[in-house]
Amino acid sequence: MTNPHPPQRPSSPYDQTLTETRAARKALEAQIAAARRRRRVGAIAAVVALVAVLVGGVTWFVGRDTSPASTPVASPSGKSCDTLTPVTLWAAPSMQRAAHELAKFYQKQPDSPCVNYEVFARKPVEAMLGLGKEHPERPDAWIPDSPLWVERVNQIAKVGAEQVAPFAKSALVVAMDRAEAAQLEGKAAWLELVASDTPIRLSDPRSTTAGMLTLSTTLPLLSKEQGRVIIPKLAQQMAASDDQLFETYLTKPDEAMAFPTSEASLAQHNRLNPKNQMVAVVPSEGTPSFEFSLVTMSEDPARRQGIESLREFLGTPEAAKIMATFGLRSTAVPVTLPTPEGSIGDIKASASPNAAQVAAATDVWQSATTDFQLLSVFDVSGSMNEKVGPTTRVKITQEAAGIALNALPGSTKLGLWVFSSDKGPNGADYKEIVPIGTLSDDQHRGRMAAAAVSLDKEVEGWTGLYDTIWAAYQKLQANYDPERVNAIVILTDGKNEDPGGGLSFDQLMANIRNATDPKKPIAITTIGIGPDVDAEALQKISRSSFSDFYGAASPADMTTVLAKALFDHECTDGVCV
Repeated sequence: MTNPHPPQRPSSPYDQTLTETRAARKALEAQIAAARRRRRVGAIAAVVALVAVLVGGVTWFVGRDTSPASTPVASPSGKSCDTLTPVTLWAAPSMQRAAHELAKFYQKQPDSPCVNYEVFARKPVEAMLGLGKEHPERPDAWIPDSPLWVERVNQIAKVGAEQVAPFAKSALVVAMDRAEAAQLEGKAAWLELVASDTPIRLSDPRSTTAGMLTLSTTLPLLSKEQGRVIIPKLAQQMAASDDQLFETYLTKPDEAMAFPTSEASLAQHNRLNPKNQMVAVVPSEGTPSFEFSLVTMSEDPARRQGIESLREFLGTPEAAKIMATFGLRSTAVPVTLPTPEGSIGDIKASASPNAAQVAAATDVWQSATTDFQLLSVFDVSGSMNEKVGPTTRVKITQEAAGIALNALPGSTKLGLWVFSSDKGPNGADYKEIVPIGTLSDDQHRGRMAAAAVSLDKEVEGWTGLYDTIWAAYQKLQANYDPERVNAIVILTDGKNEDPGGGLSFDQLMANIRNATDPKKPIAITTIGIGPDVDAEALQKISRSSFSDFYGAASPADMTTVLAKALFDHECTDGVCV
């Protein structure tokens, strides 16, 4: 039996950025494209649902990068080191390759400390999820591409990261097809670019710096009447990232003729694709910049010394030369970078938006997308007490669930269940901890926060998975909200093990099939952690209900899996697949 038609939405919500080079990522992109073609609209519900509860999943295990990243920098030459102190750096994807080269160069200098730097690419959302204090392998330092992300992480994850001055910048520009740019006749303005019949495409402003800076810069230029028309139109054509838009330009140029990105990302695209180069368009009002700073996260004295000495090196002429080769401008040493032939406007720095402007812009964007009703369902079987480094799965989940709760907009309706075996009344495998309510209600948000903190008190028993899924489905069906995307998120580290019997897999599938109403679609997103899950069964369950299964077989897979679950989908005319 085929699935019902995907639910239509008034506008699209959430839709991987650079890790090494686009050439090195072609195989990965092919895999992502194949997965994307298989996904149902329910993946959209998974996005916010995962922000609600999967944040716990990201830190269940060690979130190491499995996409092309750095290899350990070679041992320093010309000096004697009995041992090398390992220092791990997370960097914004557009900085990762440059940061690797900078660290490698510096480590070889005679006056550098006895440190072995490793650099891995992390997008802002990955950093927010992975920097929590309970994460067993937090990085020693972080290189975000905007101080606004540091503020956001401090607010959401409560890590207290100290803001430091940026060592490099890259202007926000609009990458545009050369022929398209020629029609601008040598001048452009932000309002014209976002309000034309064929406006620029935008990457998600809630998760990308390009989208965030563009929306926060242009929104004050729009009247309320213009905003009501323009914002939903931009949202309908939103992409997961500007890197995804570069890929679209290579394969379907008519679908990505113009979009905001960093000057450095445009330079890299043109370097790797000499036959498909784009030009830079800088609006006459000026443009804000991506700002890269080296933020210390470690409290270990030796690691902090290694980070501080690297920060000093980043302000030198040698570092400026290396950064320039990647299209990055040093903030300490003036550099001149070439501009693609046919570009429009001079790179003229304007004031970067502040946190209040970003919050206001995000609220407007959120109002242009459909809200969500989510029922989050946590596995609290005995395996949740298994150790992960110095902590346990449930302890990490508790912290991460709190981070997610702080990140969700107040308009979200959210409830929380737990499940194992004999958990609820009359021997039920599940128990309602907090009924579904709106997070704008401070009392409800408080109850959700208290429930997240107390998850460890619920851990015991087996994994009554199938009965729980069916009960959650019935609950959401009985409380269906036609004005929202309705979704269930099941997070488990095991397979169905119900000593009391309960539903079989075939019975569960038949129940879902018979209950499905194409006019009232309910997405069931399943997340499987570790090697003990029944991935095939979970996948079939999710794909029968407008969504998909997201799994991480090993700790090293978790970061990549989370990124795909959150943003690996495309939206066209309000329908996302």
